[in-house]
Amino acid sequence: MKYISIFLLCFSFIFLNSCGIENYIYLTPVTAITKTADTISVTLPLLSDQPVDYFSGYTIYYRIYTSQNNLTSIIESSNYGDINSAMSTDYSKLSPYISTDSFNSINMYYFFNSIGFSQLQLDNSDMINLLKTINNFELQKNENGLILKNSSNNYSLIRINKEAFVYKSDLSGDDVVVIENHISAYAMFIIFAYGVDEYGSPIFSRPTLLGVLQLPASK
Repeated sequence: MKYISIFLLCFSFIFLNSCGIENYIYLTPVTAITKTADTISVTLPLLSDQPVDYFSGYTIYYRIYTSQNNLTSIIESSNYGDINSAMSTDYSKLSPYISTDSFNSINMYYFFNSIGFSQLQLDNSDMINLLKTINNFELQKNENGLILKNSSNNYSLIRINKEAFVYKSDLSGDDVVVIENHISAYAMFIIFAYGVDEYGSPIFSRPTLLGVLQLPASK
């Protein structure tokens, strides 16, 4: 009986360590965000808050929505339907993943691409590398478009078609939801941390909704 008990104990140990339990690696999400009507201020988690062997960096995704309304105050989730019904629909798809008490082991790249979001880029600079070297930044609206601003530099944001984030009457593209009779446009931004686990598979933090900014009108 003693030998049977030892055998069962060893078998259980091997089974639990090889078959039934995953080693979940937690990447700290971005949570320190403040907003005004024209600016989203972001503080990234400290590097010491991330698992150094598995953390790679941060990436930002966006989607643009044309609108029949011109909103001048801070845009909250209650305004999304007023901007464009598609923005409200997208937010409902995002909500289960951006909830502070949820975890979903999905590939965020595939998820955001599947719902029409695109990876944010910088003009004449690399967004991925930049986010590895700064702790604080702002996404900001100015008269020429949208910019990423940190303590030392301003970087123009560009869309996947390399155009600036500006509103114009013929605004279109794979990154834009267009409705009829639009007079304005808005961009929604999402950020998440990413990395790889011990097996080389991609891992992600919970995504964070940074907010929504109105695009300035083209000159």
